[in-house]
Amino acid sequence: MLFFAVTGLLTIAFNLLLGFPFYFNYKWMVLSLIASALAVAARRASNLKLVYRIGVYLFGFVLLPFGWLTSAGLASPAIVYSLFLLIMINYLTEGRERITANALFVLLNVALISLYYIRPELFADMTPREQYLDWLTNVPLLFTVIAFSLAGFEKAYENERRQNMRKARELEQLSETDYLTGLYNRLRLKSALKAAEAGFSRTGKPFSLLLLDIDHFKAYNDHNGHIRGDSCLKEVAGAIRSCLVRESDEAFRFGGEEFLVLLPYTEAEGAINVAERVRTAVQELRIPHPASPTADVVTVSVGVTCADNSISTVAKLIDSADEALYRAKETGRNQAVLYERRRTALRTTGQ
Repeated sequence: MLFFAVTGLLTIAFNLLLGFPFYFNYKWMVLSLIASALAVAARRASNLKLVYRIGVYLFGFVLLPFGWLTSAGLASPAIVYSLFLLIMINYLTEGRERITANALFVLLNVALISLYYIRPELFADMTPREQYLDWLTNVPLLFTVIAFSLAGFEKAYENERRQNMRKARELEQLSETDYLTGLYNRLRLKSALKAAEAGFSRTGKPFSLLLLDIDHFKAYNDHNGHIRGDSCLKEVAGAIRSCLVRESDEAFRFGGEEFLVLLPYTEAEGAINVAERVRTAVQELRIPHPASPTADVVTVSVGVTCADNSISTVAKLIDSADEALYRAKETGRNQAVLYERRRTALRTTGQ
């Protein structure tokens, strides 16, 4: 707005230097005053869109007719000024307001053009030399204003676009994140497993799953209360997250006290190592669990499985991880068990 005010003052100075009658400067004086007032309002206002909207309507539907009537109509830079205002309307308004403002502005310009032909005496008289000088001085200034405005509008539009993209990413992340633990939820798990299964079918590179369950968590809740139970879930989730060193590794809250870890491009041996690392990290949290018959602190049991030719679908993989987890619980808990096709070949770690 300050730029517009300065532009108006420069135009007045050029007009006076070229010897134009002073009344040619009225529109530029009004432009400078309005632009200065709007600049002050924009600096102090909390609602910039409202200030912009006021500026559009003042410039387009008050100052424009005044400018035409104090110029030589179609032979003046007021035509260029109309183009500039049309750009402002389309950048600073939206939706139905934009359609309505455009329609009214076009009707206003048609009315002014018609009035110029019907009642030309209402417009200022200018000699051919004055018309030429008017275009020579004012039009370049107006195009400078247009270029400056377009650059500013484009920058503002790009900033808004980036903010909208950031908000969209945040919303997407929120929709895929468990509100309590901060891990991914089952919505994200569905797409992640689908992608892992497709990658395995395409490349044959293995991926592994860890299915974890907090040992005797119901007893923990009954003894300590649900608030402490929620805190326990958060701490366990943090321990799981801290054990995942690759960006491709992802942890999910699978159920109430169940968690799932997806390890792309990981064979069984690597998966059992991660599982043991997670089990140890949870135990080292030293969260007291006096109601547990397994240990005096919170522990987890882990079922581990790896995709191969016999277990290639997501459903089978989760079933095998669940079977390994059941085995870990059945044989003492606080351990990681690797699923193999023969039950007798189940391997355990921990304890």
